[in-house]
Amino acid sequence: MSGIDIVNGLVPDEANADFFAWLRRMRDTEPVSYDPATNTWSVFGHAETMHIVSNPEIFSNDLSAITPPQEDYDVFFQGNIAGMDDPQHGKFRGVVSKVFSARYIAGLEDRLTGIATELIDGVGDKEQFDLAVDFASPFPVAVITDILGADREDASLFAEWANLLHASDASMDGVMAAAMNLRTLNAYMFDIIRKRRAAPQDDLISLLIGAEVEGRRLTDAEIVGFAGVLLMGGITTTAALISNIILLFDRSPGDWAKVRADRTLVPKAIEEIVRLRPSFSSFVRMTTCDTELGDEYIPAGSLVKIWVSSANRDAAQFPDAERFDIHRSPNRHAGFGKGIHFCIGAPLARLEGRIAFNLLLDRYADVRVDRSRDITFLDTGDMLGALRLPVTATRDEFSAALTH
Repeated sequence: MSGIDIVNGLVPDEANADFFAWLRRMRDTEPVSYDPATNTWSVFGHAETMHIVSNPEIFSNDLSAITPPQEDYDVFFQGNIAGMDDPQHGKFRGVVSKVFSARYIAGLEDRLTGIATELIDGVGDKEQFDLAVDFASPFPVAVITDILGADREDASLFAEWANLLHASDASMDGVMAAAMNLRTLNAYMFDIIRKRRAAPQDDLISLLIGAEVEGRRLTDAEIVGFAGVLLMGGITTTAALISNIILLFDRSPGDWAKVRADRTLVPKAIEEIVRLRPSFSSFVRMTTCDTELGDEYIPAGSLVKIWVSSANRDAAQFPDAERFDIHRSPNRHAGFGKGIHFCIGAPLARLEGRIAFNLLLDRYADVRVDRSRDITFLDTGDMLGALRLPVTATRDEFSAALTH
């Protein structure tokens, strides 16, 4: 049977094992719980999560009401598709989806493969390297830079903006720091838009400028905001996905060999990785009215934190829920969300994940986490993945011969 053995209900040596043990305990004992210290509700069960995402009129995505007024935030929120409710959300998504479509993303495969190959080639014959620093992180940074039509040498700016925006805390100082990051990002993107209006090119900004549905076009601020969403939702998350590939297969090396031999398993394996270690560990909604959930009364205006990292391991939905199973089917996880707010960037994340995974499979007969060196994980309350992931890799003899 494929997968990792379970001992006393827990997976041995699992990365972030204490966090997943806490999720399981909460899922089993308090699937809907209230924390008076933060005045926030938390949801851990799959059924409750599906109820929330299926009722956006009750559980709102729009959190702008609790964000201090800031001009730079105002620009961001105008294009923040993840923070919109209908009818605004539907209208905005209709225009954006006309160009940022599954067909458009599929057409990027050759360009993205070239970017990833260049990065892997840069690792060379090293048997020890940092997979996150050398590959998983710079790959999506270069992809977003390329898609937006920015200068390649500005990729470091995009990485810095993405990291700083994710690192912002909820304090007033944190909010102000995030606003300053948005200010520099906004100015940079407004400048690109100005240039593309004067001379369109083959990039997403030019396509967004020209997109129209029933007379509806995007404003410059909306385009800037959507670019910000791509940075926040398309860089750290994809880097986390790639690091999670190694973190899971490290404990199931036999499965690495199986997928190397049968690449039709790659898409299923990626879905299972997103199920067990979704890049976004949680997301937040706000109730628009008094409601009940899991026998609990939740007042209007309450913040509700949905632990998708827990819902994806709910045994009521997934047989052997803690098991990493590269053959799992069906696999109706919520790692990319559900309903009208299903992640608009999911096709891009899946494409990048597939490209990165296949290149690693091509290049290496085995990749194992090097636990003799320090691993730096993302904050599990927000995301699952690694910022630093030292590995020891065994080159495939045939691929090594081709590069010499």
